[in-house]
Amino acid sequence: MSKLFPSMSSKPEKIQIFATIPCWLWVFVLLPMFMPFVGLGIWDQWEISVYLEIFYHVANGLLMLVLMLGYLKEEWFMVTTDVPYYLKHILLTVGLIAGAELVLLGTLFLCDFHFADALECLPMTEMSVSHTPLFLVNLEPILGTVVLSFFVPISVCALFYCFAFAPLCYKRPWLAYVCIALITLIPSIIDILWRGGAVLAWCAYLVRLPIHLLACWSYQKTDNVWTPIVSLSITNLLLSIVLQVFLLR
Repeated sequence: MSKLFPSMSSKPEKIQIFATIPCWLWVFVLLPMFMPFVGLGIWDQWEISVYLEIFYHVANGLLMLVLMLGYLKEEWFMVTTDVPYYLKHILLTVGLIAGAELVLLGTLFLCDFHFADALECLPMTEMSVSHTPLFLVNLEPILGTVVLSFFVPISVCALFYCFAFAPLCYKRPWLAYVCIALITLIPSIIDILWRGGAVLAWCAYLVRLPIHLLACWSYQKTDNVWTPIVSLSITNLLLSIVLQVFLLR
């Protein structure tokens, strides 16, 4: 069991963890509520308002990159010491995520339980403000794929895994996974309170939870934050391509 869930010591500095708290307020409350005023008059013009969604994800990614830059540099040095080891676990994580999502989506499809809504919530994002991820890659296939593959993984890992998972996992791993299951529910609750649309928000939580848990496991397994970042990046890249090829064309 210790090999499957080894002890973990990697985590950001306390000041970085505490600095993430106001970022949560900005990312999940203030910025989404401010967006309708920015997009006044273009909110229903999807081809234009899609850039509000793109700006949201890019801004979040850059903010969290600046906040966690020192920690990311230290972790990257560890990656360079044994690239094959980390690459092996990244590919394993992506494979496990793909298998888990296929099982989950297949079950939803067979049960006729909001399958279309579940697909709208993929690829993974921290939250959506004007467009679902699926609609984003439909309107902007190239730019949308780049944003979801490079900026979103940094936001997700910093806001959820670095903030809530890593500080707990080195002491109480089981509690860290419970915490991730709870804390990733908060954006869906905020989304429901802000815009309604409970079905889509709950579907987003449901289809993303296995991804969060497996990404966190890869964080613990390798004791390095770049494993979940790159795993999510590859996952979102593959999902963007697959969804465009098989669903949007």
